[in-house]
Amino acid sequence: MANLAFCQLEISAELRPRAEARHGYKAIPKENTDASIFVSQRTRLNFLYTNLKFKACVSIQDIRVWGDEMLYSITGVFGDNASFDLNEAWFEVIAGKYHSLRIGRQYWVYEDERLLSRRNWNQSSVKYDGLLYKFEPKYINVHLGLSVNNNTDNLTGNDYNLYSKVQYFDTATQTIQTRDSLYSKIKTQNFLFVSKKFSDRLNASVQVLATGYQAPETSGTIYMKGTYGLYLNYLPRNMSFRANGFYQNGKNINGSGVSAFFLNLRGEIRFKPIGLIAGADYHSGHDQTNQDEGYRDTDHFFDVFYGARHRYYGYMDLFENLPKASRNGGLVDLYAGILVNLPEKSTVALDYHYFSLQNKVYSTADPDVVLSRGLGSEVDLTLEIPLMPSVTANFGFSVMLPTDSMVNLQKISNGSNGLAYWGWCMITAKPKLFGNEK
Repeated sequence: MANLAFCQLEISAELRPRAEARHGYKAIPKENTDASIFVSQRTRLNFLYTNLKFKACVSIQDIRVWGDEMLYSITGVFGDNASFDLNEAWFEVIAGKYHSLRIGRQYWVYEDERLLSRRNWNQSSVKYDGLLYKFEPKYINVHLGLSVNNNTDNLTGNDYNLYSKVQYFDTATQTIQTRDSLYSKIKTQNFLFVSKKFSDRLNASVQVLATGYQAPETSGTIYMKGTYGLYLNYLPRNMSFRANGFYQNGKNINGSGVSAFFLNLRGEIRFKPIGLIAGADYHSGHDQTNQDEGYRDTDHFFDVFYGARHRYYGYMDLFENLPKASRNGGLVDLYAGILVNLPEKSTVALDYHYFSLQNKVYSTADPDVVLSRGLGSEVDLTLEIPLMPSVTANFGFSVMLPTDSMVNLQKISNGSNGLAYWGWCMITAKPKLFGNEK
């Protein structure tokens, strides 16, 4: 009877201010441009209730830039644009030893987060409003996720065309104008995840995703894209090897057929207190010089959906929007790094990336010229220092040396200063405010 009465309530918080100096973050800087210096902050309050048959989580958050208040006068500041929203809100029913069902706003995080990720560097993170069924006996784990998204509780139809306000310079009037820009969010994300641990050193998983985008300027047409992948993780003594591969088919948002793939290999070897890593990512892209009709009518660019970007494609996030950054040419990322464990559980890491186009892409300035595939080199230096229990400080500095091809893809007509850099420091506090168990 005592076990049946078990329940636990935990209240925790997260406060994460981050100061940044940007001069090349997400975009190669043009000549005579100044660095942007600002502080953003994530503030969260989390409530988690647990008993033997039921779990529930509610997490609220405020994301802001220091000083972003919009309502003010000479006598003081009264408010700002809304930055308060719901981070998580789900409940989970546990049925027997192996079955559970989670419903609501939740994180979907699987394996190395290539396709289903928390994207924690983003102050807001990425969540899904959906349903997650879990079957977890000792020998295998099976998860099934289902979701469908709408703008509002429609009386008729299922329109999910979304628009945002975009500012642009009107050369005719020499003024800044605003227009509506259509952008695409995932209408439905569904997945099947099956994983098995063969031993303490080897585990493998299979992921199958069915992802739908609403066709532009329609109300009910959804184009579905299928993604099928295999993940392997092998952990021999003092080493680790990871490999995964995905293939995509179906239709893209424009209704074109899809045939694309992604491959990743990563290895790590550890000699206390040093670890060495090396690997490669290979995102397929479209060959713009191929005039074969069947090829031109097929999309060969691999879509990572809302998957992790910051942790893999260089910390400067120049390839956060992969289709735009490569003009759908795909990306090859060769990387290596060193991690050093310091006293008091501190760490310092130095990572190097060499980026190149996977396929042939025409110049944005001259459609008859094919760009050289090399895009540039990025170096990322990071430092992590635990200050006290529940409080950690992180620091980073990154440099990108772009090639002419990279500058061309970013449409910098007057040239770049040749050096893009970005520095940041962040303090994360995660205090536990309350916890009871009875």
